[in-house]
Amino acid sequence: MRSFVLAVMLSMVGAWAAGDGSRANPLTVESVEDLEDLRLAVIAGTKYKGVQIKNMGEGMFFKQTADIDLSSVCGRNKGNWKAIGPFSGSYDGGGHKISNLFVDEDVNSIMGSALFGPVMPDSKDTIYFENIVIDKAYIHSSETTGAIITQVVSGVVVMRNNTVDLEYKSGSEDYASGAQVGGLVGNVVSGWTGFYNNTVKGSFQVTTADGMYVGGLIGTLVADGNFTGNTNEAKFVVKGVNTVTVGGLAGQNLSSTVIKDNTNKGNIQVETLKGYTFVGGLIGVSTVKGSPNTYVGNVNYGKIEVTGSDASLGGLFGLIQGDSTMVLDSCINQADVIYRRTLSQEIAYIGGIAGLWEAVEGTRLQNFGNIIVENAIKPYVGGLIGYIREGSESTTLKQSVNRGKITIKKENVDGLIAGLIGVTDSISFVTLDSCTNMGDIEIDGTAASSLVLNPLVAFAPAAVTVNKSTSKNWGNVPGYEKDPGAPSDGPGDGPGDGPGDGPGDGPGDGPGDITSVPAIAKALDVHVVQMGEGRITLEIPGMESMGRVRARLFSYDGKRVPVSMNASGSLLHLEGVPSAGKFLVRVATQRGNRSIPVTLR
Repeated sequence: MRSFVLAVMLSMVGAWAAGDGSRANPLTVESVEDLEDLRLAVIAGTKYKGVQIKNMGEGMFFKQTADIDLSSVCGRNKGNWKAIGPFSGSYDGGGHKISNLFVDEDVNSIMGSALFGPVMPDSKDTIYFENIVIDKAYIHSSETTGAIITQVVSGVVVMRNNTVDLEYKSGSEDYASGAQVGGLVGNVVSGWTGFYNNTVKGSFQVTTADGMYVGGLIGTLVADGNFTGNTNEAKFVVKGVNTVTVGGLAGQNLSSTVIKDNTNKGNIQVETLKGYTFVGGLIGVSTVKGSPNTYVGNVNYGKIEVTGSDASLGGLFGLIQGDSTMVLDSCINQADVIYRRTLSQEIAYIGGIAGLWEAVEGTRLQNFGNIIVENAIKPYVGGLIGYIREGSESTTLKQSVNRGKITIKKENVDGLIAGLIGVTDSISFVTLDSCTNMGDIEIDGTAASSLVLNPLVAFAPAAVTVNKSTSKNWGNVPGYEKDPGAPSDGPGDGPGDGPGDGPGDGPGDGPGDITSVPAIAKALDVHVVQMGEGRITLEIPGMESMGRVRARLFSYDGKRVPVSMNASGSLLHLEGVPSAGKFLVRVATQRGNRSIPVTLR
């Protein structure tokens, strides 16, 4: 009798220890078998450890309580790991490892090449992926993916304090075209997402794919949110592709997001055969206009080397766009930026901060990296910016410094080369407010008659007013004297007594309890009132008094779908919408933004 009572008591203790799925008492995960049982329960809507799982686990919390080795269920001789999902719950890794996650499209059919995915809750409650440690993951895939989540499709999602050690290899060219790949997640198109203090290590190897977006943490970021205190240490080796966009943190940013105090330490090496390449130490392409976007205190230490034809590369951005709502402040590049021409080449934009610039203002930007350009045909090179496009209308740089040496190597050197800005397009004005070039410019070869050199701005059309009276040149530039006040020992070739190795005292306004997240997500009231026949109609109460309102349509893989827009009262009509598929409508106003998933049949 005593043994029976003891058995019952132990059974009750076990049931209590497993949890009930609430935040205070999460369901526990302590083995490979538990993970596989969780997958089955999420997909089939059955019970996990005696608790019913509904709506893909929505509103439920799971916590890992032990290290888990997946090699018993996935590997070269066992097959692929199958992602848990679609998933809508929260998962706390507890700081315990999940090791040997394996996915290889050459082994067998892939069922989602990440630990979870996709994540797509219907509720506006915040869900969390935190304290997850993925060790020795191997992913060889043509799909949009990350090590933790394939895609974040909807909801309010926070990813914090996660660590990934990943070896990624791109898959078949026939399927990988347009794929979006990141160390944490492939793409994010949800309502609001926060990334805090995550770290990615390892490597990304991309070979036979066309048009991919690759980032250390995220392939493509569409959702608004906060991206603070994250670090990428993974290196990138991209060879044999036609067109690719690579960023140390994210390949592409299309969101209204605070990106603050993040660091890239991963070197980026790209060799392309043809097509256009965007590469940035932080972001490959950031195209955000009409809604706020913030870059503050971010640092790149990863060397950038691009060998190819047409390219835009920068220590921080390959291309950055932004209007007066964008804040770009106190961001630093510490690494060399190198471009080598191969085959035919028409366009090469190279900058210590950005290759292509279409932004209104940047403040306290610093480049310490050397810029080396070999055999390029008429490159546009600046210690800070390679080329300012006319889309910016006007540009102001404040208190910004280039300390990196610019070296141009070619038998017959031409191009437009400057200590701060290589070229400006047909814009209204450029203002250099208290900016300084401390970098030398060296011509390794015979200068051609078409070569244009300048300590600050190499070329601006007659219609462009350039105000540089408060700025100085303290570098050695052929044909120019240094301005008064230059240090007697010159700037040198290295970072010297630069700003140090970190972005400051930490992430600053980190996530805390994320109590404000749901409020942010619900700030704008938008309703879908009609869908079909090539149209989506939205009702936005009070739209008449909101000023400019913009709406964009995206597919779930983060690609923008062209549509036309017209407004009538409180109704906003999107015309030219595809007849079928799953999409995300992104609405941006002066009073806030909103993302709305829609399904057309």
